[in-house]
Amino acid sequence: MKVFRKILDKVFSLVLYIGMTLLICMVLIVFINVVLRYGFSSGIRWGEEIPLVIVIWFTFIAMALGVKENLHINISVLPKRIPFGFEKFLGILKYTLEIIIGGIMFRYGIGLTQNGFRSFLPATHISNAINYIILPISAIFIILYAFLYLIDEIKAKNHKELVKEEIKNV
Repeated sequence: MKVFRKILDKVFSLVLYIGMTLLICMVLIVFINVVLRYGFSSGIRWGEEIPLVIVIWFTFIAMALGVKENLHINISVLPKRIPFGFEKFLGILKYTLEIIIGGIMFRYGIGLTQNGFRSFLPATHISNAINYIILPISAIFIILYAFLYLIDEIKAKNHKELVKEEIKNV
């Protein structure tokens, strides 16, 4: 399982690198487009379309990162005051729901991507599928990371063991 996690982390690091590069490109495109529009009364024809695609991609990469780093909003007061068995049940429920949500994203993301091939973005004439292909990609990462956390949660004997495992994974 550790080998699988390392491989998954390496692949996801590549996706994060792509996301960071896209974010820098988006800032540059928007900056240049603003300067051209207000400074020279012209602009880049595709200057709004490409940043929109980048924002969509960056949002879904960040969602997968949130699952990987276990950063999504949760209530931490309740689990500290309940018995470990119920806490474990809540953890299993949380990761199971993340897997289900990832599965829904994957299923409908594939459908949206297939439908997107029928239309094109107006300025660049790139297939509209570019907007949707990130859905199944991020869903795969969400499912796999939630599954790994689910296995850790099932194997954990107590709360301290879970905390040690999370610290070790960081």
